[in-house]
Amino acid sequence: MTKPQEKKSGSTQGPFCVWSGIGFTNFIKLMRMGPKVRWSGLGRLVSSAVVSISNSFFAMLENLIYSRKVNKTPLEPPVFIIGHWRSGTTLLHNLMSKDDQFIYPNMGAMLFPSHFLLTEPVLKHIVKHLLPKQRPMDNMPVTWDLPQEDETSLLLLHLMSPYLAISFSDQPEVYDRFYELDQLTPRETSIWKKTFLYFMKKLTFKAGANKHILLKSPTHTFRIPFLLEMFPDARFVYIYRDPYKVYNSTLHLRKTMFGDNGFAPVDMEKLEEDMSNIYVNHLNVYERDRQTVPEGQLHEVRFEDLEEDPVGELRKVYERLNLSGFEGLEENMQPYLKDQKSYKKNKYEMDAAQEKKIYERWQKAFEMFGYERLPSESLVQKARVAS
Repeated sequence: MTKPQEKKSGSTQGPFCVWSGIGFTNFIKLMRMGPKVRWSGLGRLVSSAVVSISNSFFAMLENLIYSRKVNKTPLEPPVFIIGHWRSGTTLLHNLMSKDDQFIYPNMGAMLFPSHFLLTEPVLKHIVKHLLPKQRPMDNMPVTWDLPQEDETSLLLLHLMSPYLAISFSDQPEVYDRFYELDQLTPRETSIWKKTFLYFMKKLTFKAGANKHILLKSPTHTFRIPFLLEMFPDARFVYIYRDPYKVYNSTLHLRKTMFGDNGFAPVDMEKLEEDMSNIYVNHLNVYERDRQTVPEGQLHEVRFEDLEEDPVGELRKVYERLNLSGFEGLEENMQPYLKDQKSYKKNKYEMDAAQEKKIYERWQKAFEMFGYERLPSESLVQKARVAS
């Protein structure tokens, strides 16, 4: 099994976990689903239970104050950044978010999706001092205003999310049907859509202007037809990356995230098997569904090309999707690109056996995206693969 090199900086997740923003009703619902709980996760469970009460109170108060105005807020066609985890979705999200025409969920909207309109002015100044400087899984910087993933928000708002795997990692039957969403009941479909729309309207209302929402969630890769039904004019940017690096980095991500946010230790063998299967399924679903996207609403980006020439690759994105404002983006993202030069990636050790396993499991990705297989024979010693 691949292992990440030890980090010099011992960054941690801090005092928060995914469940810190859950409401009381959903917390009770989560407990009734029967997640495994061990002593190591008991403190996390108790703290989540306690804050769920305050989350529900503030959500109710926010709803009384803002719901009428939020519901009247019009939405512009969104842009979805999709692709498998650890394929470069965060980098692409961070870069495109420098375009002033876009709005996105920040840390407050992700952690406290039910009441961020009401509480963010205060929580921003309290919580930001408690956040780690880096994400524990990949050393990426953590600040309050950087764009965040909306799937975490949806998990907290209605629990119909594959991210239930955080607390049910050995029970895929609990969360599998929340990838493509085609197995939801009519009532569940209605709740999912209404919740998503309301969350997006809250983001737009907060911005105070009719801007396009820029969302990044690998889970949306499985939902292209579903999202096109909701937003016929939506645009999609799919990013892909060297399968070797995706495999090792995703395994580390799941180990870190599930360990820091679940209520019980994880079975790494099952975790790796599930991760591998999800990747193959994501390829099959994307290969099928990309054919349904209207011309001019989907563009594919190779991570290595984006890393090498971010300006040139983003220019292609804007041209392909007929987006305006590239000149402003190019100027605004220069400070971020300068900071990225000092970013240090995780590194992983990979031997011949691991290389063989990855290639055999994910051969479809090598063929689909044009990546070459590493010569296993030369890995008898060890090769380093950057995350």
